[in-house]
Amino acid sequence: MNRQLLSAEHSDLSLLGYEDIVECPYNRAHQIMSFRMQTHLFKCRKNHKDLKYVKCPFNETHDMPEQELKFHSSVCPDRETFDRYKYCISTSAATFAPEVAASAQATTEYTYNPKDDIDEESWETGCKVRPYNPAAYARRSNVIRRCTGMAPSEKKAFKEAERQRLAEMGRVVPPRGED
Repeated sequence: MNRQLLSAEHSDLSLLGYEDIVECPYNRAHQIMSFRMQTHLFKCRKNHKDLKYVKCPFNETHDMPEQELKFHSSVCPDRETFDRYKYCISTSAATFAPEVAASAQATTEYTYNPKDDIDEESWETGCKVRPYNPAAYARRSNVIRRCTGMAPSEKKAFKEAERQRLAEMGRVVPPRGED
C-alpha cells in the first residue's frame, strides 16, 4: 500500500482527490469511487450470493439487508428527487403539494374525450400529399437499382429488364458481358 496514504499528514483522503469514495455493502474492504459503484455491485453480488440484500427503491447502488430497507427508505438522501417528481405541481420549479391534496387528485377520475384535443393545428387532417414510395420513384427515375434477395433466374430477368428500362430513358448501359 502507498505509504503516503498511511502517513499522519495525509490521513484525510479528500486532500488526495478521493472525496467521492464509497464503501461496498458486501465487503467493507472494498473502497470504490462513487461513479464506479454500480459496476462494482454487479460483480460483487455474484461473489456474495449467500447474503440476502435488497436494493433501495430510490437508488440502485444502495444495497442493504432486508430488515434495514424500511428505515433506509425513510432517510435515503435520494428520496428527495423522487418526492419532487411525485409531488410536483405543473410548474417549472420543484414545488411540493401536501399529501392530502395529492390523494384527492388521485381519486378524481378523468375520462378522455377526443373533442378536447382539437386545436388549430392538426397533422392528420387536410393532408393532400401522397406518401413517398422509394421503389416507385426508382422505377420512374434514371437510377440504377439493385437486385437483392432474388433467385439467380430472377436476377437475370431483373438485370435484363433494367437494361431495357435504362436504354429507353437514354442512359448509357454497359454491354452485357461487362457488369
